[in-house]
Amino acid sequence: IFHANRTDLFGANNDEKVQATAVGGVLTDLGRDFAALIMDASKHAEQDKYFEEKIHPRLARLNAFAAGKKFIIGDNLNLVDFAIYQTLYVIGKADPKALDNYPNLQNIFNNFSAIPQIKAYHESDAFKNKPILPPTAAYKFRA
Repeated sequence: IFHANRTDLFGANNDEKVQATAVGGVLTDLGRDFAALIMDASKHAEQDKYFEEKIHPRLARLNAFAAGKKFIIGDNLNLVDFAIYQTLYVIGKADPKALDNYPNLQNIFNNFSAIPQIKAYHESDAFKNKPILPPTAAYKFRA
């Protein structure tokens, strides 16, 4: 974060830094809830209910915040965009329809994917599409 602050990657001003911190908090909560789902086999029987109660409310909150923005904080890439991209990527792999109702998040995901360096990486041999989850994960991806 120190280097991100020095390069404005954590926000060009205090308002953007506060927004980035708030989004980071939502992502932390979302990641914690998603990790609980993928690591605890007992939650799988009620996976749809778990998504509805835990995952979708956080996605809806982020989607509303992202309205009209190129990236999560605005027109400029922010450190939090890397975290949101990774989160959306994994959730989208876990349930391909999970992001269907969140066009603003899809837009941010697509804008991040279109960054030339990110796109080149995804097209390179260095990029590995799987495995996404640790071997200890109990979760099985949906088709």
